[in-house]
Amino acid sequence: MKRVVQVKKKRRFVYMIGLLTAVMMAGTCLSFGMGSGQWTTEVSAAGVSDSVGSRFSDIKGHWAQATIAKAYEKKLISGYQDGTFRPNDKITRGEYAAILARATRIENAQGQSSFSDLQGHWSETAVRQLVGQGFIDAGDYAGGFKPNTELTRYEMMKWIANGLIKSDSSFQNAFNDTKNTLLPTPEVNRGTIRNEQIPYLALVRGTGIVGGFQDGTLKPADTTTRAEVSAILLRYMDVEGTDASKYSDLNEMREVGTTGTNLTTISNYKYIKGSFKDIVNTEYTLKNKVGVVKYHRFIVVDTRGKQARGLYAGLFVDQENLTRAQVGRFSTYADITFTSKLEKSNLLTFARANNNIAIPVQRLFNEAYLKQKGFVTLPDDTSKVLKKDIPFRFWTSHTLDAVQGGYMIKDDAGKEVQIYQ
Repeated sequence: MKRVVQVKKKRRFVYMIGLLTAVMMAGTCLSFGMGSGQWTTEVSAAGVSDSVGSRFSDIKGHWAQATIAKAYEKKLISGYQDGTFRPNDKITRGEYAAILARATRIENAQGQSSFSDLQGHWSETAVRQLVGQGFIDAGDYAGGFKPNTELTRYEMMKWIANGLIKSDSSFQNAFNDTKNTLLPTPEVNRGTIRNEQIPYLALVRGTGIVGGFQDGTLKPADTTTRAEVSAILLRYMDVEGTDASKYSDLNEMREVGTTGTNLTTISNYKYIKGSFKDIVNTEYTLKNKVGVVKYHRFIVVDTRGKQARGLYAGLFVDQENLTRAQVGRFSTYADITFTSKLEKSNLLTFARANNNIAIPVQRLFNEAYLKQKGFVTLPDDTSKVLKKDIPFRFWTSHTLDAVQGGYMIKDDAGKEVQIYQ
């Protein structure tokens, strides 16, 4: 049930009337903090109809100029007393809390208690509101809120992910579904994203609120800027209170999180028997007992057209160097553990003994590209890693027919998965 209420305009109206009254009496501007280092909101009897470009002297030509203008018009952000916006300045926890408190339409609520180091701070009211609404988990700041500390990207993303969950129950379901998903960022391969962070990042990435950098990374430990926050909170406002099922990228991650694959979300394949989740982390012994495969994930990218399509396209596919085998088909990438039962590694023998042809024991397509993304695959000399009775986990790749394809995957327990178009 939605908890978003349409009372924001009324509150802003009352808020602005109060500001106008205070300013007309004081004949000055209202500051959200002490000193010139804090954000200020200038209010005059003439209103705020001046162009943002003339109001802020330092945003012309900036990538976020239009975004800053829109955020200013919505009264989310403001500038400094010297007439600048400082779009590239780092943002603090207190500053972010003040903006987010204005951006949300979730019913207002005040937290039970405040942090001891917030008493008398200009952001105290906003922080108390966000705690009461569920954006901020007070347990995350047991040592104090430290409002002047620079905000990390993960904090920014976690707060708004919490807001999505509070705004509509479908986001709680999506959060639960993505706890074991694969994020479309190479950082998951490099160990720089913790498991408990994954569902929060999945919500904001899957809804398009936060996109990756050019290399696909999310950089949760980095700080963020006033311009970036302006753009992100505008997108958050569009998503808050909607239904999680409308976001295709999020749907891919939900399927991966619950079944181990995004097969039915991104392709036209359907299950005619079983499901991939039935064989996740189960074993399949190759013919003649030459080796044992354990299946973990099966990721699909649509490479039928000129442009690879799907949430995981940028993570797995080198668009400039698609192999002939990939073009016009669905490209697949499987995360497996393989244990050789031979004294000497022999990929040809393994291939001939594998009836589950949809997931071969072989190297990745575009190996150099995927190594840059942190993926582990088989080396040129497989004898270095495929040693008898020693499990080795790596990624392998293959393709699925784009027209009238049908495949079967089974395991040693007799579970069988059949997919067909």
